[in-house]
Amino acid sequence: MGRHEEALRVAEELLTDVEQQRLKASEVVLKASRLARLVGHDDLTTFLGYERSGYPTDGSATAWIGRAGRWSESDEGKFYPAAIAKIEAKLAGAKESITALRGGGNYSGDYIAIAAREHDQLIGTQAMAAGVFSGICGQVVATVYDMVAEIYHELLFSELQASLFAETQMRVDGSLAEASGSALDKIEKVSERLRDGDPESISQALTTCRRLIDSCADHVFPPEAEAYEIGDGVTLSVGQQNVLNRMQAYTHRAGATKARRDRLRLTVRELYSRCSAGTHAQVTLDEARFIFLQTYVVLGEILTLTKPSPTSAAPRA
Repeated sequence: MGRHEEALRVAEELLTDVEQQRLKASEVVLKASRLARLVGHDDLTTFLGYERSGYPTDGSATAWIGRAGRWSESDEGKFYPAAIAKIEAKLAGAKESITALRGGGNYSGDYIAIAAREHDQLIGTQAMAAGVFSGICGQVVATVYDMVAEIYHELLFSELQASLFAETQMRVDGSLAEASGSALDKIEKVSERLRDGDPESISQALTTCRRLIDSCADHVFPPEAEAYEIGDGVTLSVGQQNVLNRMQAYTHRAGATKARRDRLRLTVRELYSRCSAGTHAQVTLDEARFIFLQTYVVLGEILTLTKPSPTSAAPRA
């Protein structure tokens, strides 16, 4: 199991643990510490470190003290710095004291009323302490839950994104390989040149991107002498030099909607223009990388359009 998959498993399991109250607060903190280590989450790591070891008194952890519900309600400016395990131990001790005190006492003599009152006050003090410690434990668990839930959804999105990218890349690479036996080799050359990063390599990479568009146009719509009609009396010249027109004609022939055809036409035209300009004007490395990525994506979308059947390829309108 990879690191990502392990983190996703731990996060999902931890959320269930909290929802079903299967773990004590200290156990939640320890399990969340493993998740923080797997994903390298700085905030969660910091918070859990304080909960495991205790909070500093120099004011550096003020925000986390508030999120953990550790400020004293009766003594302004004071807080409970003890580690969560010690807070749990104090909570258990307070509960045991309450249980023992509820058994009552054997009072007699002149001070029975005073003894009874002090007994009740002692129960009240322990109950108040138990409430404070229980509240801290609950707030710590709630804070961990919120942060783990956020991490869990980020991991899910990342997994979905990676899956979609991988699936799309397989389709696009397969289509590019079919479009031109050297298409994937061209992509590798672009990658190598962009890794070099010098102006000459960037210019050559953009020239290769333009040639990649040319080769895809030749594959999906070879040059024709007769103009291609796309409806409403509009015709396109689709000769050897009309690369962009042939790409547009193919999207029409493949049955793409007009809105999609227009988007693809504008995108390809802009990329073709930038690739051509990049051979004469200075283009930054970052810009060249994005031009390459956008070229790869838009060609992939065009090449993976539903291919027209032989009977549907003949009509011009």
